[in-house]
Amino acid sequence: MDYIEEIKQLREQLLFKLKIEIPDSIENIVIAGMGGSGIAGRIFKEIYDKKPVITVDNYDIPKFVNNKTLFIAVSYSGNTEETINALRKARVQGAIIRAITSGGKLEKEVDDAIIIPKGLQPRSAIGYLTVPLLRGAGFKETDFDEAAKYVKKIDDKTNEYEEIAEDIWKGRKTPVIFGTPPFRELAYRWKTQFNENSKIISYWSYFPELNHNDTMALENDYRKEQFYFFVLNSKFADKKILDRIRITSNLCKVNFKIIEGEGNSIISQLFTLIHKGDYISYYVARKRNIDPRDVLIIEKLKKELEESDTNK
Repeated sequence: MDYIEEIKQLREQLLFKLKIEIPDSIENIVIAGMGGSGIAGRIFKEIYDKKPVITVDNYDIPKFVNNKTLFIAVSYSGNTEETINALRKARVQGAIIRAITSGGKLEKEVDDAIIIPKGLQPRSAIGYLTVPLLRGAGFKETDFDEAAKYVKKIDDKTNEYEEIAEDIWKGRKTPVIFGTPPFRELAYRWKTQFNENSKIISYWSYFPELNHNDTMALENDYRKEQFYFFVLNSKFADKKILDRIRITSNLCKVNFKIIEGEGNSIISQLFTLIHKGDYISYYVARKRNIDPRDVLIIEKLKKELEESDTNK
């Protein structure tokens, strides 16, 4: 399957019906996940505000995890070493355990895990990994329907994203992605897509935080012409944030490529911004004549880590 077919599966993933219920009795939520699986928790944390949410991208978990914690392990393969270790520690500390996976060890570890389809790269299963969390948080069915409709519109007309990729490739540009609340973490998602799909270094930050540090580099960096600057914007961005984008661009003499979310709901804005980044990073890979699905070096690293553990 060409990777573009995986990208186009997002519309179908948005209509996935299973969800993780959030009990009223819990005091906090901890979501463990790495890489393409881990982004689900990062996204959820930013747009869910009814309970405190902590994300874990390591072997360890917070000491506060207890029987009032909903611990959710997210691993597409079901075999992610760090996530499995974190889950086992959460179980020892008495947490309520849930999981989202396509199988592997995680399916065996958690009796009522949500099982999603196999055969995709974890990063292109973003809908399957995230939708069960969002549905459990109470977002409406109509929100996902709207998102699916706008995602399909993007699928039907991708020329703009191929042209952006052409500019990045021809100019040998390094993508710099700036997020805006409530979608700061989407800048991180775009960054990782350029890393894994396009096989290029990328950088991310977000407004308003970047105005307290990055702004100095935006004005003075001697490599400014080597960067391609994106700003991910949505209809939910505060006017003060929009003012910051405009003023920063003017003062630092930087042209930002503004990428807008589509639709009226936060779910539609979220997934359309994700989708556009997926297409751009895919087309950069194609311009470079490399396979966006290839993650061989990561697999080699995992294998060597396993061998290292065995030899201890």
